[in-house]
Amino acid sequence: MLENIGRFKILGELGRGGMAVVYKAYDPNINRPLAIKVLLEERCANKEYRSRFLAEAKAAGLLSHPNIVTIFDIGEINDRPYIVMELLEGDPLDEYMKSTPDRSLREDLAIGIQLAKALHYAHSKGIVHRDIKPSNIIRVKGGNNIKITDFGIAHVEDPEQTRQTQMGEVLGTPQYMSPEQALGRHVDARSDLYSVGVVLYQLMTGKKPFEGGTIATLLLQITTTEPAPIDQIVPGIPRSVKLIVERLLKKDPEKRFQSGQDLANALIDAVEEIRQDEMQRAKPKVLPIRVRWTFIMIAIVSITMIIGATWLYKRQYASIVQQATEYGSSMVRFMAAESAEKVFNEDWIFLEVFIQDAMTGQRFGYLSLVDSHGLVRGSSVPDKIGKPYQKIENGELIGRIGDVSIQRYDVSKSSSMMDFDAPVIFRDKEIGRIHLGMQWDPLEELSKQIVFTMLLLMIVTVAAASVVAYALASAISSPIKTLRKSFEEMKKGNLSYRIAQTRKDEFGELFQSFDEMAETLQKSNEDMIDAHTQKNNEKETDTHGAG
Repeated sequence: MLENIGRFKILGELGRGGMAVVYKAYDPNINRPLAIKVLLEERCANKEYRSRFLAEAKAAGLLSHPNIVTIFDIGEINDRPYIVMELLEGDPLDEYMKSTPDRSLREDLAIGIQLAKALHYAHSKGIVHRDIKPSNIIRVKGGNNIKITDFGIAHVEDPEQTRQTQMGEVLGTPQYMSPEQALGRHVDARSDLYSVGVVLYQLMTGKKPFEGGTIATLLLQITTTEPAPIDQIVPGIPRSVKLIVERLLKKDPEKRFQSGQDLANALIDAVEEIRQDEMQRAKPKVLPIRVRWTFIMIAIVSITMIIGATWLYKRQYASIVQQATEYGSSMVRFMAAESAEKVFNEDWIFLEVFIQDAMTGQRFGYLSLVDSHGLVRGSSVPDKIGKPYQKIENGELIGRIGDVSIQRYDVSKSSSMMDFDAPVIFRDKEIGRIHLGMQWDPLEELSKQIVFTMLLLMIVTVAAASVVAYALASAISSPIKTLRKSFEEMKKGNLSYRIAQTRKDEFGELFQSFDEMAETLQKSNEDMIDAHTQKNNEKETDTHGAG
């Protein structure tokens, strides 16, 4: 290993490639570490190759850009050309991609923006890189800044190596070639931009657009095949980013970005679009006043109506049941009083006629008379006469009115009955009992009708309240929108914007205050411009006078 190259002391070898070896060196004059790239001895035999190496190095030495590696010096040692450049602490982009698979899209785009700006600067100086690839892009340690290396060096072709690999494995660099470069045609700045497209594609998807197994297959793909759409590999990628990458990878240079600055501008716009989208998603969701007020009104009216309807239904239901039980109680007491003497005299024939007359024209379920021995002596159900009275099982006592007890029991799964049980008393002595049955189902039907009517009333009331609330909220949100639009115009710098609406309410006063504020700001701005213009005119007058 060389110990010194000119005044530079060699500290060690940093890396070696097929064309050159890179040493870490030290400049004692300025006390600074740096890197020196020395052409391999076997490459020096070709004089044209060596002269082009030095010529391109001199051209690259003219470049001074924060995203391009700085070249400090060039020279020869033992007929071997070398280039002295800044020593970078960081990782090549291909290694960085492998170590950080969870990068954000904005980080990738930031790298693309730096590449585009650096290439635009180089192209403006007449220099085309011709070998943009991740290994020639260094991500500087301690940030997301990058620097492009090997300007004017890596594009030099090696005919011998090309012949050796034409039928073998792809070495890597050809995968970043533009179609015109692959076909051996003239290349310009747009070829570098194609390579940037390949790098961006790889950054975002983790794959190269084309990965043929041999040089022949790869070059055929580059020149004739379209890569897989980036959004198929990375679903959800912004459309603007997808279109940028697709445009960069166009086969025809005329259809690509025509300059690095155009590409940088497009990438900056894409980053801003992503930033705005992220800000929009981060903003708390705004529920419009007209919607919020409508829901609030629906909630308030609904809760009020439900509470009121529940209270009213219970009152109505209790009143209906009370009316039914009082009616049934009065009827069974009346029948007990009318039949008491006949029961005492055991006039069973009269009682049967009495029962049949009582059932005529009435909607009673049944009527039965039981003597003091528990035998049914008269009944609207003939089969029960003369048999012991069967007491109600599983009945629910729902009340007592005087000496009348009232039970509710189920006749079937869908039908219920009320049983009114009253004593038959003659001369202050109980001599039997009367059981009167009334259907419970009509009460249930009536209660359902009440519930339906209340529900319908609640729906109509809520709907009416919602419409009114929505209309009122819309009337308020309209001037709020007007104010918001006005402030947005002011933010854009349109100081001449006025609301110019007349309203006889608080919003009218607010509109007038905004217009007055805008008028004041516009006048102040115009005065500042006039003062600045006058000052410039005075300077010009003084200059001409001095001349």
